[in-house]
Amino acid sequence: MFDATTAALIRAAPPLDGLDLDNLPKRLTEAFADIVSARIRLRGATVEADDEALVATVAELRRIAAAHETYAALLPDRENRASAAFVAASAHQAISLALRGADAPSQVDIAAVSPEVCATLLFLLAEAHADAAEAAKRIVPAPEAGPIERALLLAIRNLAQGRLGEIVGADEPEIDAEGDDFGARALDALRLLLLRGITNLARQLRLRVDVAPEAGGVVPASTLFAQVHALASEPVDGAGAAGETLLSLYPGPLHLANLLLGLDGDLLGSALSRIPTPGGVSDNGWWQTLRRMARQRPYLWRNHREAVAKGYLEQGVSSAISFPTGGGKSTLAELKIATALLRGERVIFLAPTHALVGQTQRSLKRIFQDYSILADVDEDVGIGDVVVLGEVTVMTPERCLMLLSIDPDAFQDLGLIVFDECHLLHPREDDRSRRGLDAMLVILNLTRIAPDADLLLLSAMMKNTQEIADWIAHITSRQCLTLDLSWKPTRQVRGCVVYPAEQIKALKTILDQARTDYPDHNMPPVSVKNALLAQPFGLFSLLQTWSTTARSDYALLQLLGDGRLLSAGRSKGGNWYLTPNGNETSGAIAAAAASAGMKTLVFVQSTVFCEKCVKDYPSRVPTSQITLTEEEQKWRTLAEEEMGGAGYCYMKLAADGTLRAGTASHHALLLREERELHESLFRRPDGIKVLFATSTLAQGMNLPSEVVIISGDSRFDPQADKMQKLEAHELLNAAGRAGRAGEGAQGFVLLVPSKVIDFDDQNNQINGHWMELQAIFEQADQCLVIDDPLKAVLDSIHDGVTQTGASAYLLSKLPLAIAGAEDDPAAVLLNRSFSAYRALAAADADWLSTRVASALAARATLELPEADRWIEQVSSATGLSVALLQQISELLDTGSFSGTAEQVIAALLDWLDAHPSQLLRLLRPESLEEAFGTPYKSLGDDEARGKHALLWLRKLLPIWLSGVPLCELEKAYLGRTTNLKQCKNARHFVSRLVPDLAFMAGLPGQLLAARLRAAGDETPVSTVLATLSGVVREGCDSPDSLAVRLHLTRSVSRVAARKHYDAIRQHIQPGSLNESFEETLERIRNADIVASFDKLDDLNGDS
Repeated sequence: MFDATTAALIRAAPPLDGLDLDNLPKRLTEAFADIVSARIRLRGATVEADDEALVATVAELRRIAAAHETYAALLPDRENRASAAFVAASAHQAISLALRGADAPSQVDIAAVSPEVCATLLFLLAEAHADAAEAAKRIVPAPEAGPIERALLLAIRNLAQGRLGEIVGADEPEIDAEGDDFGARALDALRLLLLRGITNLARQLRLRVDVAPEAGGVVPASTLFAQVHALASEPVDGAGAAGETLLSLYPGPLHLANLLLGLDGDLLGSALSRIPTPGGVSDNGWWQTLRRMARQRPYLWRNHREAVAKGYLEQGVSSAISFPTGGGKSTLAELKIATALLRGERVIFLAPTHALVGQTQRSLKRIFQDYSILADVDEDVGIGDVVVLGEVTVMTPERCLMLLSIDPDAFQDLGLIVFDECHLLHPREDDRSRRGLDAMLVILNLTRIAPDADLLLLSAMMKNTQEIADWIAHITSRQCLTLDLSWKPTRQVRGCVVYPAEQIKALKTILDQARTDYPDHNMPPVSVKNALLAQPFGLFSLLQTWSTTARSDYALLQLLGDGRLLSAGRSKGGNWYLTPNGNETSGAIAAAAASAGMKTLVFVQSTVFCEKCVKDYPSRVPTSQITLTEEEQKWRTLAEEEMGGAGYCYMKLAADGTLRAGTASHHALLLREERELHESLFRRPDGIKVLFATSTLAQGMNLPSEVVIISGDSRFDPQADKMQKLEAHELLNAAGRAGRAGEGAQGFVLLVPSKVIDFDDQNNQINGHWMELQAIFEQADQCLVIDDPLKAVLDSIHDGVTQTGASAYLLSKLPLAIAGAEDDPAAVLLNRSFSAYRALAAADADWLSTRVASALAARATLELPEADRWIEQVSSATGLSVALLQQISELLDTGSFSGTAEQVIAALLDWLDAHPSQLLRLLRPESLEEAFGTPYKSLGDDEARGKHALLWLRKLLPIWLSGVPLCELEKAYLGRTTNLKQCKNARHFVSRLVPDLAFMAGLPGQLLAARLRAAGDETPVSTVLATLSGVVREGCDSPDSLAVRLHLTRSVSRVAARKHYDAIRQHIQPGSLNESFEETLERIRNADIVASFDKLDDLNGDS
């Protein structure tokens, strides 16, 4: 469970009799796993009262906590004080987990301090800020606590959670000077001094530098803590025998003072506000930025401080960062972004998915409130408009590559390029999305256009960080740091579901006999299936990874109180065999964990499995009732309007609008509003406890989960049409979702394998499939050696494959040759690639020269007049061949695209009817396959597939453009009006095909704009062509209806926006043919105003 750095910290604890320090990390891990599994098994009942072994475990933890806490408190100058503090706090944390539900209120009494208070301060002493923030959540003053004790406890909680402003801003309570209980008044006086010390410490942490008290500065916190230490332990004069000194003690305040005395120096050393000003940045600007950031995260972790000390924030220094999940990459990114903004430079932030783009934009807006933070630029502007970047622009690599091709000059003044989840560069086998290619081309093009920009590459999975950093240094000719510390503030205990070997042997015998008894059955009868019960256990590694096969490095723990049904499969030879029934087992364990109060995230293999698990879940747990917040209700309303009714939404609510299922789903078919709703409900402490998700959620999304269950080590690959084994980085990335800094620093990960694994504990023998899994889980989070996606494509081009697939796509993306130039830009680009760097490092210049030569030779062979070279730029921007684009351009010349939006779309479809195979060049083949299924895929060639798809597009696209709910689209697809369920086909159409159709719709406008620019003609593109891509993307049918949609913003559904358009349509004045989209918006605003006056007139008439 513990990383190497933290394990070393634990082993450095003070040696105590009877305590094996070498094995202490394993013992703490085993105790955590034992307690969590017991809580799951007992479904939240008090653990300690049930199990003798656990009673002994808790007693052992209490001894460990007491001994090490005493050491940390009384010997503040010992070098292993941090180790003692961390061990004591970890023991306290495990005890509190065992006793959750039976916690007493927190207190600072005359004789004692509550363990959660001590654990919080001990974690801070050990620089374990995330653990401290989690422990602090358990600090809850008693209802009868006095105002000073309450204020002191809340101040300690706020200190650990980084809420320094709340400490400093709180009113100081007063001592009851009239009370008769002098002991209570003395205790309150000591508490008040401690409170003042913490308040002053909070003030110091918010200062740039310390100022002496006599110069108007803050009295050091340590001075006040020392006063408490002296006052709480005074000798009693004249008491005791000769040579004895008797002390008058206040043990509670004294102990708290001892813990706090050593804290202020360590905490001040980690203060974010004290980061030195980087070069080229104004002191005042830097200080104001740090002040704002420190309101949320005032402490730097050790890996942050190490990065700063290496010069990370300096201009001209790039970095490749591979910290494990939860390792604080975001904080470092925000600091680097701040330096660029303060220097007046722009920032590009690349994120792999639209969901992450939105999440990142919201996060950066909170930090950089005075700057323009844009997301997915060009989504809402017309073609031909100038591309305007924000001071920070967040977008996917695919969109960035498109904008680079359209307007590269917009990127010239970049100061920083951030690439989050940069393992996206790595090529995936049979990946037709070309995302890796796009990502690599973005890096190569951005570093060419903005050569002075620093790069920041972030990934939790990157293993070859040093090699990536060396490559970045090579192409930028500047320093690139390698930051790959394996330490992380969170940790997971990782286990695998196994079954007792004797039970599995007995079940196999039952199946074999049943096969003999029922020779004519395809599958076992129900009576046999119902007999396939086995008891699931968890085999947990006591180390961070499954790096050994030593039995002593694993704990075998019972997970559920009863057996679970396995299932059966049929081999090609007709024999029956056991299968794990993994979703059933995962659901049962998730329900038990939820009953124990633990947030649980379950990864399943497909959307269908995801929804089945959600449907089955309510039968496993008592009914709960969750009321949606106001914001959640808005998301729900938007989703219902978009779908056409509540019945078509994935989440089912009760008649009173509450959620009673206790769970929700998360997958690619959710609408954006549904996704926001489901995530919000899971984030809420009083929300749902279980979320069933597909692997899309593992892509960097941060959700608070204490338990992660991975149901199966394989997933369905729709392109291969079969189950595929998950890659190591996919499994480890999913596992990394357990435990989040400040939310739950310790996570519990359980894999339910895709095959039944039996374990013979007496003979230490395990099923061979576990060995396959061990090869994955023996790796650290940083497990992926990133390769260059260009290499395989360049090899393919060299072998003569140039007209199809990734080869044709790459060739279309290569920059154009410049007449008279000494170097071909395409050659320059390829020679800067990661694969080129590797070839040079391996002294394989022959590979590089031959691949570059082949690519240049295979590049477009059309001889175009100079005046027509503009079309090559569009080819590069779109990835489409010049020949295909020329056909569309000819339609421009014939006037085919001169009508309304609907007429232009009809003209495109008419052209495709004559050239149906071209549809598969314009739309992603995998999108068409997902939308139209087996009948489409079974067709013999591209022409037949194109014709089939066009029949459906002519039917479905007009419905989408009419602005009606998605249920209407589903009705047309299925040819019926009932049993639409969640409108899966309509969801596929909108999420997969509509973006591609919008891309296609934008081509006439792009071609015309490029032609006009090349000719120096400033005539604007017609409004219809300029907005046609947006019209299709938003489900509108004209520039005017699109303008209404965008004018009303995303707070109004697409369907409601269309109704509003219809309502004000009579007031919309005609626009000119070539007006800008801003002028269109202005006409809509005016129509809205006129319509509002009409409503007033109607109201006055009624009155």
